[in-house]
Parts: sequence; C-alpha cells; structure tokens
Amino acid sequence: MHDCRDYICFNIGLVMRRVYEHYEARLAPFNLTTPQYMIFHALWMEDGITIGELGQRVSLDGSTITGILDRMEKNGYVERRPNAEDRRSLQVYLTPRAREVGPEIIKFADELDENFRKRFSARDMAVFERVIRELGESQQP
Repeated sequence: MHDCRDYICFNIGLVMRRVYEHYEARLAPFNLTTPQYMIFHALWMEDGITIGELGQRVSLDGSTITGILDRMEKNGYVERRPNAEDRRSLQVYLTPRAREVGPEIIKFADELDENFRKRFSARDMAVFERVIRELGESQQP
C-alpha cells in the first residue's frame, strides 16, 4: 500500500488547494473567485480580446468562460462589446472599476510567486517550471 503523499497527483492537488486558498482569501473583498481572477489577469495583460482567445489563454472552454464572464459583468468588472471586425463575435474589456482596483488585485499572483521562489534555489525552480509546463501542455496525464 502507498501513502497518498507518494502519488504525484495527490501532491499536485494539495498544492492547487493551497493556491486556491491563497487567492480566495485575498480576492474575497473584491467579490472575485480564483477562476474570475484568471480571466481578470488575462484581460489585464491584453484587453479587448474575444471569448475564444480568452479561453485559450486561461485554458477554459467557451461555455465555462461565458458563465464566469456573466458573474464578472454582474459585479461590474467586465463588459462585452461587439467585435468591429467580426460581428458574430464579442470582445471582452475590463471596466473602469476593474482598472481602478486592478493593480491591487494583480499583485496577488506576484506575492504567491515570490513566496514559492524564496523557498527554493533558482535551479530547482527552473526545473520545476519546466516540468509543470510540460505536464500542463501534455494531452494526457
């Protein structure tokens, strides 16, 4: 028999729960969830992208994105506008309210990243980042 902690998936899940706890605690005052933060961050990096582009950047399908955007729009963080180049699609923009609180919200990722990096050598982090990216990009677990 193996201890749960002997399995890679258990440990990845544990880390993800801790990451979500970090974000949820800091995002609660802004009435944002972790998936909403991912959308917020992607739009902070480039505003006015289509829902399809947004889905690719955060690795979520269109129907999931739509539900997240519905809640973010209700809370005054995003707005959807017709795409001038393709009237069949919409572009997503951060609102002035989102732009106002954005710098405070975006710093949460930097805090967590810094927390991880200070615990390990630069070499260990480089290996970890390479491995985690390869796992994320792999079509199979």
